[in-house]
Amino acid sequence: MKNTGRVTKKISVFNIVNALIMILLTLAFILPFWLIVTASLSSNSVLMREGFSIFFRGFTFAGYKFLFSIGDAFLRALAVTVAVAAAGTAISVFGCAWAAFALSNKKLVGRKFFNVFFMIPMFFSGGTIPTYLVIRGIGLYDTIWALILPGSIGAYNILLLRNYFYGLSPALGEAAQLDGANDFQQIWHVYTPLALPMMFTVGMVTFVGKWNSWLPSVLYLEATHTSLQLVQHVLKQMIDNMQAFYSSRASGSVANAPLTSARNAGIVIVILPLILISPILQKYFVNGITAGAEKG
Repeated sequence: MKNTGRVTKKISVFNIVNALIMILLTLAFILPFWLIVTASLSSNSVLMREGFSIFFRGFTFAGYKFLFSIGDAFLRALAVTVAVAAAGTAISVFGCAWAAFALSNKKLVGRKFFNVFFMIPMFFSGGTIPTYLVIRGIGLYDTIWALILPGSIGAYNILLLRNYFYGLSPALGEAAQLDGANDFQQIWHVYTPLALPMMFTVGMVTFVGKWNSWLPSVLYLEATHTSLQLVQHVLKQMIDNMQAFYSSRASGSVANAPLTSARNAGIVIVILPLILISPILQKYFVNGITAGAEKG
């Protein structure tokens, strides 16, 4: 009985310490973003005079109003980023799933070679300059496809899905084949519904990567082609040189414009979609990573 009491006491102390650590880590992660939110909804003059605070001071939407009133550059970049992230995610999910299904099929000729071939890019990369030359060479330079296609099909995601398909019973495909289903019908009607957690995982990782991407706007687009710039790149320009950015697009003087509030409003708008979808897809993400890490 004494030993049981000691174990219970140790577990209780561990739980308390663990809870305190989790609370501190949560505050450390949330506090910076909360400061940005309060700054985006606070008076610009107060921010300039007193700095950031965890409380709203002079609550106002002036930063958001000004951000959307200076022109369509930010909104256009936001729309382009949504389209690029959505298209890249769709290509990644279905492309990786089909490649993984083929690699998991024991009847595939040269399956061992292709498995090794897909593992090589996980350890070796051509680098930025060869990738740039390939983009120019195949005619994708200065088009929206240069923002969508690079990085959409990842070797890691293919192998993750392949391991998931390894864990499924071959009898499922054999039964569908007896019913007259071809390979495409098998993956679409049989394996895809079973692989939804893994596909959500791949989709979430790809979407976050595409949404946060800004370098392709610099590498694969002409500097004068502003209609295809990604929102992260536009936001970076705004933060680096807010006064010049607004002066070139706003009518009249911007000397009294809420520049600090607008900077933070832009950051909130860009980060908010990721915060909204993360809790929804978190369950699928955890289940998918766990399942894909196991080989059946």
